[in-house]
Amino acid sequence: MQMSAQSLFSRNNRLANYFQDFFDPAPQTDDEVQLLPVEPLFQRRLFLKKAIEAKRPVFLQLDPVTDEGHTINIRGLVHPIDHGRFCVTARNLTYIFRLDQLRYIAG
Repeated sequence: MQMSAQSLFSRNNRLANYFQDFFDPAPQTDDEVQLLPVEPLFQRRLFLKKAIEAKRPVFLQLDPVTDEGHTINIRGLVHPIDHGRFCVTARNLTYIFRLDQLRYIAG
């Protein structure tokens, strides 16, 4: 059985195109968190206090503790812990943070 070179070449191209999605790296997406402005300390304290008293979900942007981390956005209920630490819970995630890590808070 003979196959023409053109037929073999077109099949290879079709296979290469088919499997290209599996082996090529995924395209870069712009999923980075948009950094919001750091609110003044008195404003963060006040909004945090009101959110805890009202027991209402809030939107938070938290800075990482170390340079290896990344800034995150989270929406959830805030609960005070001891020694100036707070806990925010959203669905199956729980974050513990300090006031100096809180970058932005909104109701």
